[in-house]
Amino acid sequence: MTFLKRHSILLAATITLLVVAAYEAYWLHGLYSTQRQALTTQISSLLTEAEGYEFAENVRKGLESDSALLYTPSPNPRGTVISVAMDSLKGKPKEINVHRINPDTETGKIFIAGNFDIRRVDELFSLSLDSVGLPLPHHLRFLRDGLAIDSVATKGYQPAGDDPVILIVSNLNKGTYELRSPSLSLHILRGMAGVLTVSAGILLMVIAAFGFIYKGLRKQRDLERMKNDFTGNITHELKTPIAVAYAASDTLLECGDLGNNPALRKEYLNIIKGQLDKLAGLVEMILSTTLKNRDSLRLELADTAVKPLLEEAAAQIRLSAKKPCTITVAVHPDDLTARVDRKLMSSVLSTLLDNAVKYSGKQVEIALSARQDGDKAMISIADNGIGIAPSDQVHIFEKFYRVPTGDVHNVKGYGIGLFFARSIVEKHGGRLTVESEPGKGSTFHIILPAKQ
Repeated sequence: MTFLKRHSILLAATITLLVVAAYEAYWLHGLYSTQRQALTTQISSLLTEAEGYEFAENVRKGLESDSALLYTPSPNPRGTVISVAMDSLKGKPKEINVHRINPDTETGKIFIAGNFDIRRVDELFSLSLDSVGLPLPHHLRFLRDGLAIDSVATKGYQPAGDDPVILIVSNLNKGTYELRSPSLSLHILRGMAGVLTVSAGILLMVIAAFGFIYKGLRKQRDLERMKNDFTGNITHELKTPIAVAYAASDTLLECGDLGNNPALRKEYLNIIKGQLDKLAGLVEMILSTTLKNRDSLRLELADTAVKPLLEEAAAQIRLSAKKPCTITVAVHPDDLTARVDRKLMSSVLSTLLDNAVKYSGKQVEIALSARQDGDKAMISIADNGIGIAPSDQVHIFEKFYRVPTGDVHNVKGYGIGLFFARSIVEKHGGRLTVESEPGKGSTFHIILPAKQ
């Protein structure tokens, strides 16, 4: 039951595709049958016409000779033969005899004028096929009572047992023509090329539509999961400073003698202030998740010296890092200035530097640099951490996305730090990019408008 709920869209899509494919297959099969019937009728007509031409030629040749033997088909009695003796000088028959023969024993007299030539029939038939745009290589046999009387192949074609077969009853001879050709099905499919293309296109569009829907639903489900993880993590983090601040404030309220110990009182007040600052930072990060679409956000822009900004951020990280951390600061020119909101840009730098510390080994080395590039100020943060895989680099600035930590364990995060950083940088009219290779560290570039 859980499987059905989880994959209901995929199951519905599969059933729908099978129904669409089955309907198209049924419809195309019917169209193929109709086209084959039409082609069979056309070929039968052309072969009958060729047989008639061959009969007419035999009659003409017989009338030009002294005598001719003609077979008269139904409705004359079976085996009735008309023998005509011609006067070659006057061109008129001088003697006509009507008699019967036994068609089972005198088979040689069953054919028209006694000179039936299947090769001539096939020659005329092939010319007719070419004239209507059906140059089919084929093998033609004449059958009587299930036995082959004569056969002919065109264009070097050698018949195969699985080739399509068309049976055509002769109108002038007692028998049936059997025509084999490997091109019958191919010719029909070529005529249906447009319909087949449209059908395939419709099926592909249905597949693409369901794929797009499924991808969107899956992304929405992943986003919902990440939101839930974020809510759980941030709730836990909010409880800790609140509990510490409560404990410190309760101590101040319950211990009246702290007034005689200013140093201890100051220590507790600093604890409360530190926890409140931590809470303020967490709230600021939560609110930052909506900054992307908040046009009402106002930046307090001012011309700010970049070097002191970087040195201040580096000093804060050195103090808060719980492992050896070496941070170098290099700015060129030394008086490089950018127009930024100092408070928000400090938060961006803190986020990037904090990530560099989190995702590095036991010895952290960070190069913090800035330079002027035309009318832009470029700030770079390079670390010696675990790096970011190319598949993750395209997602790291998305809300709630967290990069797998690999060998670095117990790295806490909410998946909004880099989203927050990019949002702030873009509000300044700048860009935030990353260059990284797994195992070789990462470099983040902040590109901002520089003071001219």
